[in-house]
Amino acid sequence: MAVLEYDGTDYNGFQIQEEGTNTIQGKLGEVLSKVLNKKVDFRYAGRTDAGVHARYQVISFKTDSNLDTHRFLWSVNSLLPDDIVIKKIEKVSPDFDARRSAALREYSYFVVNKNYHSVFLKKYSILIAKELDIRSMRKAAGMFIGVRDFGSFCSPSCLKSDTVRKVFRFTVEKNREDMIIFKIAANSFLYNMVRIVVGTVLEIGSGNRDLKSISEALAGRNRKMAGKILPSKGLFLTGVDYRK
Repeated sequence: MAVLEYDGTDYNGFQIQEEGTNTIQGKLGEVLSKVLNKKVDFRYAGRTDAGVHARYQVISFKTDSNLDTHRFLWSVNSLLPDDIVIKKIEKVSPDFDARRSAALREYSYFVVNKNYHSVFLKKYSILIAKELDIRSMRKAAGMFIGVRDFGSFCSPSCLKSDTVRKVFRFTVEKNREDMIIFKIAANSFLYNMVRIVVGTVLEIGSGNRDLKSISEALAGRNRKMAGKILPSKGLFLTGVDYRK
């Protein structure tokens, strides 16, 4: 298995698509196949969307080669573009699957809450100049914890399948640089779920929505009942946990 991070700004998401589409999986697959001198198919923990980043994405693949993991890591990283890097490589049991073995995935969303946007953060966060109510947003976040139906908090296409997910934790913290960090961990996520959930919580924090509306949206399974979807640039896959 390997852990990687990437800047998703210039990619059409992680998952490989039609020929000619720029994806993380496509770039990574090309390099792995070149280093191992054969086509490599790999599994991944989370399918991040276009423009979404990762600090902790996990992939797994099988090979007959007796790898020197240290040399392999350096070989792969020397060929990857500057916006993708493998952080570590480990040998794992044959039954390990980066996707199916994952018990929890964590996403983080970054919001700068002051009257200007740092030039060093513009690519990886959004700016909200209006002062946000942290206490109200924490109350709102708590309403999503547990087993919930997120039919109102995903792309309408998700309603064709199961929209129930289990959220283990959802925290809202503000640091000294006026950066508000939303962290949400669940067994899995629906398409656009994190960006809509955090967008809804931000509407609570700005006073444009009341807490009661969240309960109504969770019960309603209607996309129009939830908040706006946020830009992808502020979203990161930041953690994946596996059962022991």
